[in-house]
This record gives sequence, structure tokens and C-alpha cells, in this order.
Amino acid sequence: MLKGHHVLNSPRISCVLAVWNGETYLPESIRSIQAQTFHDWELIVVDDGSTDRTSQILDHFQREDTRIRVYHQSKQGLVASLNQGILVARGEYIARMDADDVSMPDRLTTQVEYLNRHQDIGICGSWIETFGVDTSKVVEYPCDDDAIRCQLLFASSLAHPSTMFRRKLILHHQLFYDERAVHAEDYDLWVRASQHTRFANIPAILLRYRVHPQQVGRRHESTMEESSQAIRLSQLTRLGISPAPEEAQLHHYLSRWQLESSTTFLSATRAWFDKLRDANRLHRVYPDHEFVTALGRRWSEICSSASQEGVQTALEFWRAPRLATSAWSLSQHLKFVVKCILRKDPHKKFMRMGRGTD
Repeated sequence: MLKGHHVLNSPRISCVLAVWNGETYLPESIRSIQAQTFHDWELIVVDDGSTDRTSQILDHFQREDTRIRVYHQSKQGLVASLNQGILVARGEYIARMDADDVSMPDRLTTQVEYLNRHQDIGICGSWIETFGVDTSKVVEYPCDDDAIRCQLLFASSLAHPSTMFRRKLILHHQLFYDERAVHAEDYDLWVRASQHTRFANIPAILLRYRVHPQQVGRRHESTMEESSQAIRLSQLTRLGISPAPEEAQLHHYLSRWQLESSTTFLSATRAWFDKLRDANRLHRVYPDHEFVTALGRRWSEICSSASQEGVQTALEFWRAPRLATSAWSLSQHLKFVVKCILRKDPHKKFMRMGRGTD
């Protein structure tokens, strides 16, 4: 047992980590929890039938630190492993953690203090910094509840391994992970939880998210996208929309930032956003003002990516005046017009928020 730490019957936080063959990065991940400035935690690790040295590594850490509880099982998959971790958790809060990521030292302290101050928030994430094989990037997720739930129509708007949520919320509403949402279990959970609680993302980097070829999001990208498409379609159903095949495909393209630099694509997008806005006015699924703003932000970025098409892009942009005026300042509008006049290609790279952060 580590010096200065003792076993607690009811720790404040239960960190839940599921791992399969994670020997390469697992020690660094565990040490980042041990290095937290907040000490009243337990780390529950579910070893999902690993065949490498993961089991030995976990047994070593468990012997050295009795706050670490290890459960070995035959391979059952990520969803079953996460649900097992939640079922045996004892903390008031559950913090997610992945075997290849690194929590910043003040992560748990910051999130506990935030949730203590905001009793209406049931699930709290943060901004993240990517690192590994790609260039480091900071992903700034939307922070307030309205923006987070509006973005869910397109993609996950919380970084899964950065989240902390109230255990009683999960147990009371039976918000366990669903095995049918293969490799998009977090996105599915946020959508279901949105009917029972409010969200927040803390505007600070509390987790470093490792990008590497072996991670789940890269190895199972096609399956993950199939699940994500089904989740998006379920939300369109809540809006009372049964999209035509071409509309469904367009929505998936827009959600993944797979954009075409053509006025035809912009015209179709404008018509689709008008349909979404009208449906939401009727069914009131999302807060109206923030929903229009969320569509406006996406519309502005989509049009900016097509600035090389010239003045026609600017004209198409202003054919949706409510969207055009909802997200940009006057100076941003002027810069956009100049880009269109100069037919400047911004070569903009979009980061899809939330996907691949299982």
C-alpha cells in the first residue's frame, strides 16, 4: 500500500477503467490517477480477458495501492466491462478513464468542485489535448448545457474519457451503456441521458487523449460510424423527421465534416437546416435560440470551407439570414466576404468532436 493512503469504504470518486491488451500505455494511465491532487478515490479496473502483460501489470499496482481494485474476466467487450465497473463502484461520482490516456493532476479536484457547485449538472466533461502520432491539438467542446445537447444532433459533444457523472443518476434512470450502440456507446448514453439531466464541459484541459493506430476508434471506425448514424436518425425521429435517403446521407456528411465545395451542396445544406429548424420549432426538442446558433455556427464553417467558389458562396450564405447572423461577428463576416472575392481556399481542417474518444 502506498504510504499515506488507506482503504476507504466509500470513496468520493470511483474511477472506472476497462482495458484489453493495454500493456503499452496502461502504467502511465494509472499513475496519472495516482498523481491526482484529490486523494479520496478508488480506481476500478476491469481486465477484459487480456492476453498480454496487462493482468500482471494490474496485479502489481493493486498490491502496491489498495485504492486500486482489479476485476479479471473472460473477454466480454467494452460495454459489458464498463457496466461491470459502474455496478461495483462505491463513489458518489464516477469518473471515466481509458487505458491509453493521461489525466491532468487537477482533473478530479476540478470536476468534483464544479459538480458540488452545480447540483443541476449530472454529467461533466472537459476540453482535451490530443497527443501521440499526430500533431498535438486542443479540442474545445461546447461548455453549456444548451450548446452540448444541440450538438448531439450531429455528434458526441463530450470527450468520453474526460467525463465525470453522478452515480445515483445512472442507477436511478438505469443509464447503463447499451451493447447495441457498438463503439458509439458514449454518444448513445449522452443522448439518452439528455432526457434526465443537464451537461457541462469545463473550459480547461483536464485530459490528454492519446492518438495511436491501435485505439478503438481507429480500428473500428466503420462500425462506430454505423452506430453513430443510427443514433442521429433516432434524434431526427424525435424531431418528427423521416428523412429521405439523400437527406439522411447529407446529415451524416455534415456530421462528419465531409463537405463539398459547391453551391449545389450549400443549397442542399441550407434547405436541410431550414427543415431542421422548422421541425424543432414544432416539436421543441432543443432550445430554439441555441439550436439556431448551433446550426449557424455549422453553416458559417461550411460556407467558409467553400469560399474558393467565389461570390456565389457569399450569396448562398446570405440566403439563410438567421443562420448567417447567429454565429459570426461583423469582422468575421467581412473576412469571409474578402475570402470569397479572392476565391481563397482556407484548407480548413475540422476535428470531429467526441468520436473516437471511447
